Amino acid sequence: MRKTLAVILAGLFLILFFLATTVNQIVDTASDPGVITGMLDDADAYDYMYDNIVGNLVHDIVAKGIEVDSGLDDTAAPTVLTFDDPDEAALAITGLFETLVPREYVKEKLEASLNGVVPYAQGETDEFTIDLEVQERVRQVPTAIRSVVSDLNLAERIIEDLLVPQLDQFSEQVSTQALGIELTDAEIEAAGREIFEPNWLEGQLFAAVDEITPFFAGDADSFEVVLQFDDRAVVIGRILKDKLVREDTLYNLVFNQVVDPLIEQTVAQSTSVGFGISLTEDEVVDTFEVIAPRDWVQDQGEGVIDALIDYLVGKSDVLEFTVDLTERKVTATEELQELAITKLGTTLEAIPACTSPADALGASQDIASQQLPRCVAGGQATIDLALNSFSSLMSAQVANFVDQQVPSEVSYSQSDLDAQLGGQLDSIDDLRERIIEGVSFTDQDLIDAMSDGSAQSRADAEEALTILADGVMFTEANIIENIDPAALQQYNDARGYAGTALSLKWILWVLVIVPLLVIALIASSNWSGRLRWAGGVAAVCGLIVYGGIAVAWSFNDLAQDYVPDYGTSVSPEFRADYPRLSAELESDELNNRFQRAVDSWQQSWRNQTVPWIIAGAVAFAAGTAMSIMGGSKGTPIGGGTTYKGSAPSADASAVRSVPKEWGDDPDDDAAEEAATDEKPETPNDSKEPDSEAKT
Repeated sequence: MRKTLAVILAGLFLILFFLATTVNQIVDTASDPGVITGMLDDADAYDYMYDNIVGNLVHDIVAKGIEVDSGLDDTAAPTVLTFDDPDEAALAITGLFETLVPREYVKEKLEASLNGVVPYAQGETDEFTIDLEVQERVRQVPTAIRSVVSDLNLAERIIEDLLVPQLDQFSEQVSTQALGIELTDAEIEAAGREIFEPNWLEGQLFAAVDEITPFFAGDADSFEVVLQFDDRAVVIGRILKDKLVREDTLYNLVFNQVVDPLIEQTVAQSTSVGFGISLTEDEVVDTFEVIAPRDWVQDQGEGVIDALIDYLVGKSDVLEFTVDLTERKVTATEELQELAITKLGTTLEAIPACTSPADALGASQDIASQQLPRCVAGGQATIDLALNSFSSLMSAQVANFVDQQVPSEVSYSQSDLDAQLGGQLDSIDDLRERIIEGVSFTDQDLIDAMSDGSAQSRADAEEALTILADGVMFTEANIIENIDPAALQQYNDARGYAGTALSLKWILWVLVIVPLLVIALIASSNWSGRLRWAGGVAAVCGLIVYGGIAVAWSFNDLAQDYVPDYGTSVSPEFRADYPRLSAELESDELNNRFQRAVDSWQQSWRNQTVPWIIAGAVAFAAGTAMSIMGGSKGTPIGGGTTYKGSAPSADASAVRSVPKEWGDDPDDDAAEEAATDEKPETPNDSKEPDSEAKT
């Protein structure tokens, strides 16, 4: 009856034991950081985050290009930085990210955070500090940047995608509009590679990073990055001069852009030089261009470029270049005189022949009075006579015209440049300022960019910039700083209650051990039997719960095959922008990682029973050993006399017996022992024992 009751209680103990292990696992999950970190480790969460999430995100960003605002022109739209091999670029950028924020660092700081926050939440301590040690990570930036620039050949990408388009706009404004020097796309690209050579660009970039890094690492109070372009402007001048080797480019610069517009400002549209002959401004301009020696034109062209470059780099405060036309005027006068006489000859040839002696006489009188004849009487002889008579006067008229209307020198100035740019000289002045002073960017510029101009906004921006420099740290103050006193008291009380409850977790196991002891006391009246019962019940219940959790969990895996996928769903817009990341999020891998984390929790839950199984087995073995070692008194299996006191004979010692403690009922053992005591003892020198005791 007692054993039946013990078996019934053992069944109830099984239920109690299962509930106790489940509650203890839940409490451990909330109170032991090792449970969460173990789940993350078993799911390889850090590797998955870096290899699958970050890697695919970076690849999607690289594949569609990275928009960059160059800052070289406020009106320019952002340019797109692209890569020839997106896979290689994504790998390099992911490596940069992992160099700055290693996965081991993330794991270490997460575990440190849990180890600090959980005891605080349990009321074990009233403060905690989580130091992310970002200064050390920031100090790795220069090395990481140099590595990624080398791996991606980033200088070439910046030149091709960012700087060459900007140079195209510069060429349109300065080269084409101002100087009349047109560059093809191939020439612009070649010029860009010469102006912004990779070594120069890398030097500027690395110098900027080296200047900024100490500020964000807290090793400097300010920073100033200055990119100098004055030496690049000199390279531009050399490129433009090299372009002048083409004759059409050279003459277009000197005459179409400089000399001709200035002459046209002083020469009338048409000027009469006598005898019905006029010289136009186009004829004057063309004459100057035709008679100009190439060497002279080359000197003037290079002079214009030198003046422009000197202005852009700040060597001169004004843009002005003077072209001396004194010698050119003398030659131009001679050419224009010949042109005028030629036009006069054409005019005379167009006069009709005289038809009467009176007309012939009148024509002679016209020539004598230095007027065009009304008709030509003598053919070519009369025309030659008229030309000889009129040429000296016409030459004087032409010489006077050139001397009066054509300047001896022309000056190319900022106003002329502004007119050629269509009133956009301000953009050239802005460019000049950037070339002279360099593109400067300081910590104050960064604060201005982060604020809206108000004092409070600037103060907030300054405080934000000191976060990295001072170190990113989280303490209990970040939690309680905005809590009013009443709520803070409730918050601290809740922490205290949580700590008290967790400190009494041992009571849970007391509630398990007490029923186990009751079962042992009911089932047996001696300690060896009690140990066997307690150990056996503990070990068997532990094995049942361990196996039951494992079997029940396998049914959970089967059930997942018949329910809809609970993985992440993404919007069409997100999928269009990040196709690889979307495919990863929608794949089974994320579910598998989550399942592995849950399996880790389930394994930890099952492992709650392992100590009980081991302890139960040890207790059962100890009880069995005690029974065997303490069983000097026994009951013969085949009946017969049980010897007490003096030792039995050698033959009797061979009789097999079982310890009396193994009896089914302690009362039966006591009755049997009493019956045996009533029999007379056999002396040591007695006769041979009864035949039933023989072996």
